Amino acid sequence: MLKSKEKNKYKPSKTVSGILMMMIHALSMSVLYIISKNLTQVLHPFQVAFLYKFTILFSIIPWCFSGDYKKNMKTKRIGMHIARGTFSLLGTVCFFVAVSNLPVSNAAAITYLDHILVVLIGILYFKEQISNAKIITIILSFLGALLIIKPGFVIFNKYYIFLFLALVFWALNCTIIKILGSTERTKAQLFYMMLFSSMFSLPFALYEWKPLEVWHTKYIFAIALCYLVHSVAFFKAFKFADMSTVMPFDYSRLVFTGVLGYVILSEIPDNYSLFGYILIIIGGMFSIFYEARKNYQEKKSNNTKVRI
Repeated sequence: MLKSKEKNKYKPSKTVSGILMMMIHALSMSVLYIISKNLTQVLHPFQVAFLYKFTILFSIIPWCFSGDYKKNMKTKRIGMHIARGTFSLLGTVCFFVAVSNLPVSNAAAITYLDHILVVLIGILYFKEQISNAKIITIILSFLGALLIIKPGFVIFNKYYIFLFLALVFWALNCTIIKILGSTERTKAQLFYMMLFSSMFSLPFALYEWKPLEVWHTKYIFAIALCYLVHSVAFFKAFKFADMSTVMPFDYSRLVFTGVLGYVILSEIPDNYSLFGYILIIIGGMFSIFYEARKNYQEKKSNNTKVRI
């Protein structure tokens, strides 16, 4: 009994575990950004995208086909899986093109705008209600992005277009996930996405193919590992704690990316970009806490009705 109490004494709470998982997710994504930038300097983004997707596909096959694989892989919505694989691939390629030609911290900050696109799709496609919090978040994030890009003040970097295209494709990918979530199993979704992404990227990768060196393969395995770690840690974080508790720590990704970008790539963001990062973070945090407060009030209201 005493030993059990001693173990529980040093065991972190679920909230702390959730926060740690979210920070592991953030760190793994930051490492993925840095490695991707280095790798796409020497290999074409099509080749990197194929190797990245195929390595993940190869690594998840044992997990996907464990247990009742016929039941896990069964689907009647193969067209949606093809669409998701296509959007995932296009998003990855556009991001690799962008990150190889932009400051990595700026690219990391702009990726937070994918939440805004998902909100807009939810309003336009799923007819979700628009709130003042969503409007404020959109405005702050948009202003933050303008400060990072600085259109009209410096020569516009065309590779920001690829970054915004990546966000659009990822947002469409998220929309399909929401549609598939009601009927498709997680294993099927992940397997088919990686399968079709690998298939569609192969011809373009072969056209741009360059011989691989040992360090290339190490980097490819590293970014695939980062993706898997990020995926597991991200979902574990929500399993351990509430969204409003863990999501603010996703913004540590920007800190990790900034530190790694400075140490490894010698990149230093300017003051305008730093202020843009702050606006994007404020916008995101405001939305998170607003939704948490709204959910709390709804639960409180429902509990009151039950008592009555």
